[in-house]
Amino acid sequence: MIISIVTPTFNAGGTIKETLESTRSQLGNDIEHLLLDACSTDKTLEVAKGYPYLTFRSEPDSGIYDGMNNGAKLARGEWILFLQGDDWLPTGAIAAYRRAITENPSAEMICGDCEAVRNMSGEWKSIWSVADPISKKLTIQNIALGEPMINARLIRRDVFFKLGGFSLEYTLASDRDFLLRATEAGVRQKEIQVPTYKYRWHTGSSTMTEGNSLSEKLRRENLLIAQRHQELLSGSDKNAIRNWRAQIAVEHAMNAMENTDMKSFGEACRHGLKAHAYWGFSVCAEIACRLPGYLKRGCRTRTQARSSRKQ
Repeated sequence: MIISIVTPTFNAGGTIKETLESTRSQLGNDIEHLLLDACSTDKTLEVAKGYPYLTFRSEPDSGIYDGMNNGAKLARGEWILFLQGDDWLPTGAIAAYRRAITENPSAEMICGDCEAVRNMSGEWKSIWSVADPISKKLTIQNIALGEPMINARLIRRDVFFKLGGFSLEYTLASDRDFLLRATEAGVRQKEIQVPTYKYRWHTGSSTMTEGNSLSEKLRRENLLIAQRHQELLSGSDKNAIRNWRAQIAVEHAMNAMENTDMKSFGEACRHGLKAHAYWGFSVCAEIACRLPGYLKRGCRTRTQARSSRKQ
């Protein structure tokens, strides 16, 4: 078995059929697809049963990263590809990975192009994409300040476990922590110029959506990850992590001010000042940028404006 596709799910009944259809024609005797379901209460398993080649298991887990770790343990393939139950693989993705494996025997990770799409008026439109080879390289700067793209990266199974898999300390940002650890360990990655993953931008996603109710939790996890890796690194890598930590802290501070949450504001200040001594100037600059909009809304924050529209 060359590649094991691992799909963790929980109540993905509305999207899982499209996900499975995207892999159906790309599978072969050297490819397996595993679905690790966390006891869904919708039609996820009903849909999954319609795909006899699919290996699936339904049992409680501790979140999406636990499901991904469990899938990796069950996998028989030399390589692992994580495919979420609300995303899909572009046509030709698996064939491109096969070629890359053959042509790059020393590679421990293979990264293709990825794109995030959103349904607008019944049509899927691109929101962002990463195709530039330099932006896809496994570097501290790209992982911290760019898109981690864990799902566009094919990973050798033995390397995945050598790195310890995904940490269950984080429930939303463990993929970024994993890729930072992979970078620090010197994992050898090959970039290929082929679309290999499509992220679906929708309201039910944990991280790929606007106005996400989990945004604050995601920021907090990223701040903790940045803090941990800032302490481990040096030189330009350390500076990249510091800049990332400072950016997140500014976002956290602005959100705290909008919600008059002084505890969160203090937390943001602590992280920001640990990143840069002059971090306060960044906050002042951000306030200045947002001031015109604040005045235009009648001296109301964006949160207050949204609340009034709902009433």
